[in-house]
Amino acid sequence: MVNPFAIGWLWRGFKGNSVTFALLFACLVLGWSVTGHLWFFLRSLGVHWLFALVLPALFFSWLAKREDRIIPEESKRKLWARGLIVVSLVVALLIAWFRK
Repeated sequence: MVNPFAIGWLWRGFKGNSVTFALLFACLVLGWSVTGHLWFFLRSLGVHWLFALVLPALFFSWLAKREDRIIPEESKRKLWARGLIVVSLVVALLIAWFRK
């Protein structure tokens, strides 16, 4: 079953030119949960579990809103976002092909 968040991240990465959501999609496709690692990190620091669930979402939405300051040129953001998506899909297909 496909994660419904992945489709939204893919859409925001391709059409919205969001490098943040393209990176989240790429990590999901490659099987590395950035939000899960951040949750475990926050829990190891003693943060309450509810805040550990909410803080990653707030962090990634804050980062997505600040992308235009980090990468000011829209053409570069579009290139990075689409490049991350395409490369992650190609790497995932290659991994699946080599595991056969």
